[in-house]
Amino acid sequence: MSGALSRLVGTRRAIEWEDRFRYSAAVRWALCQWKLARTPRCDDTDAQGLAKAIEHLCGAARMAPHDDLLHEIEGEIMRLAARLGRQRFDWGKFEPASGSKAVEKGIVLKPWVSEREKGVVFISFESQVTRLLRHVDLEAFARRYLLVMSPSWSRPHCLLLAALPQVHPGPIFTLVSNPEDLGTFARLSPRYVPVPLYASNWVNPDWVKPLPFERKDIDLVMVANFGKFKRHHALFKALRQMSPQLKLVLIGQHDGPRTREVFLAEAAAFGVAGRFELRESVPHAGVLDTLRRAKVSVILSLREGSCVVVTESLFANTPVGLLEDAAIGSRVFINAATGRFLKHADLGLQLMQFITEAQNFQPRRWALDNNISCFGSTARLNQILKDHQLAAGQEWTTDLAPLHWRPNPEFVHAHDRERMKPAFEDVRQRFGVEIGMPRLYEM
Repeated sequence: MSGALSRLVGTRRAIEWEDRFRYSAAVRWALCQWKLARTPRCDDTDAQGLAKAIEHLCGAARMAPHDDLLHEIEGEIMRLAARLGRQRFDWGKFEPASGSKAVEKGIVLKPWVSEREKGVVFISFESQVTRLLRHVDLEAFARRYLLVMSPSWSRPHCLLLAALPQVHPGPIFTLVSNPEDLGTFARLSPRYVPVPLYASNWVNPDWVKPLPFERKDIDLVMVANFGKFKRHHALFKALRQMSPQLKLVLIGQHDGPRTREVFLAEAAAFGVAGRFELRESVPHAGVLDTLRRAKVSVILSLREGSCVVVTESLFANTPVGLLEDAAIGSRVFINAATGRFLKHADLGLQLMQFITEAQNFQPRRWALDNNISCFGSTARLNQILKDHQLAAGQEWTTDLAPLHWRPNPEFVHAHDRERMKPAFEDVRQRFGVEIGMPRLYEM
């Protein structure tokens, strides 16, 4: 074996072994124990110390390999969070941000109507919710608005989600990234009201017009950033079993130090350089156009959030392949009509068969029939909030404005942007933060 070939084989083996260790139950148990051992001890007056301890415990919770250990860690997290909630805590010192008071990934879905009918503010991503904690009087905010949030990852354990119920006096409605998170939030605090909707529930089917199957000119597409957790190496390995005549398109963008050059070097290590077209930092409209031109779409992550690309693929009438053990929220949308669960062994042969049989699937029809679009999701969220408020003796005379994400929450209808301007202004004047992108105020 030549020196160059030996180095490529070594690189390939290192990538595969690192991935294997990352998802090993034994390794996760060891990392969990290591994080628990490093959790600092502190007294009730040390707010920063309590916050650091909670962060360590949350890291351990994300690694916990079984439920008994997870629940034990969660109990300690909430015990410390209750102690932290009694302190004056400077989020700016512990979790530095730009200092911006703009919550770009937020939207006011319902205006304040009366003392008995609150408005509704929707915010996605934990870092965006943190800006409320940094800049807003949460007691005053909770008297006027209901908070709906959308976490970005599963498991969702983090300092913000542990501390929020201790400082926000009202109910906190939260979407989930995985069905198991419904139980997680219920355990973390009775203030959480888990909502069985995902970040992938807000795709607008009108964004993409499907192509007839005979006009699809891409055999397989994978839309994923270059992060290790996206596991492109599994596709590179699979390509060694697949026909070199296939047309494959990979869409992504750098993830920290994992640049285009690093990505292509990994493909070369697996001997599949030049076997696909790489498109970097593609605008959303271009992503959707590529999805509708593809026969199949594949995601090879083993754990992440809900993965919006899955739902976008379905509405593009492109069936989706996920690994059978993938802990991804959107797996609930995969069935005989919409895609296929794949085994790790002989992945390339399975993908070849998937492509051959792609025209037999009807993903868009299923997605529309089962109302998983932004329209159906707005209606479900509206009903959950309405039922909760009526049960609490409040009123509900005004429904939510329909929203979709592209990539931030936005109104579906232009007339809602105009109608809701006073509500955005109310939040800005009363609480000193701007909810939503600036253009929402200008349109």
